[in-house]
Amino acid sequence: MSPLDALRPATARLRDARRTFVQVALAIAGSWLVATEVLGYHDPFFAPIAAVIVLNTVAQRGRRAVEIVVGVATGIAVADLLVVGIGTGGWQLVLVSVLAMATATAAGGGPIVRAQATVAAILVVTLQPPTLDLVPHRFFHAAIGGATALLVAALLPRAPERQLRRTAGPLFDDLAATLTDVSRALREDDHALAHRALDRARELDAEVDDLRGSIAVAHETARIAPHQRRRRGLVDSYAEALEPLDFAVRDTRVLARAAVAVMRHGAETEGAPTELADAVLDLADAVRALGAQLTGAGAAERTRRHAGAAAARTRPLFADAHALAVSRVVGQIRATGIDLLRGSGLRTEEAQRVLYDAPDPSSRRTAPGKDHEGP
Repeated sequence: MSPLDALRPATARLRDARRTFVQVALAIAGSWLVATEVLGYHDPFFAPIAAVIVLNTVAQRGRRAVEIVVGVATGIAVADLLVVGIGTGGWQLVLVSVLAMATATAAGGGPIVRAQATVAAILVVTLQPPTLDLVPHRFFHAAIGGATALLVAALLPRAPERQLRRTAGPLFDDLAATLTDVSRALREDDHALAHRALDRARELDAEVDDLRGSIAVAHETARIAPHQRRRRGLVDSYAEALEPLDFAVRDTRVLARAAVAVMRHGAETEGAPTELADAVLDLADAVRALGAQLTGAGAAERTRRHAGAAAARTRPLFADAHALAVSRVVGQIRATGIDLLRGSGLRTEEAQRVLYDAPDPSSRRTAPGKDHEGP
């Protein structure tokens, strides 16, 4: 890999974050100027600190701003009250920090409140002598920073559609690629590829979480930024697709696991029917079509056509509707059995092996509610 190739990911990350850099710079400068030039405060360092934390929060920035102010107030109060009596030093720093965190926790504060209370206490102990009459001023410093950050975020927001596409694009690409690999593994009876597809399917949950966070930010941006409110329809379309997409990722993981099982037992059968490979490939096309649909580059009819084709290809594999229903029950019985075996301490692969190798117990059936074996 050339040095230029190594720099490209870093360059891309910097390019994606450039608006955040501008927001942070404006919020730091704005909060400092308001606190010093307008309100006359001296060294209001809590103002830019609060602004930076709020702007680097993924979502719910209004709530985070309130939490930061509460955390600052808690940490300052604890530090000022204690340091007046015990002085400053190494052990005092540890004691005051822990007590500030404990106070915020006891009051029901979340992670941001606890962290900000601890930071505020540390700053009071190490940078400024405790002076009780400064408590409300430091509190207002944090409030100024939080309010300035919210104003900057509203006036200079990130474009919701770019943020959503940047997060959703890799998810749709990776999900479609995983299904394509499953299809090829079934078609070519490729054990290694089936395992790789399963591993890849297991990694998709993180991308779903990233999209969920992006949707939350986009919703907030479309709500608080006046010129972004027209994007609400686009954001809503992603939000409505998120839950079905999450289930599709989980089902793909189950599908990949089933493909691995087909590969494992291929020597005992004639291999997977070609209809299965074709149907999974249709699902990959449906994923791509859904991604295009959400960006406005494709129609919903394409998604539905491909998904319908996947179901239609597998229809000949069942003699009738009853066979299909029975197959579904069998699949869920086996899935539940694996869950129970995993609960008993087995790994997934071990649990699957137990199910496949278990002897037929039909000759030892007992009445419902009775164990097959004695104690």
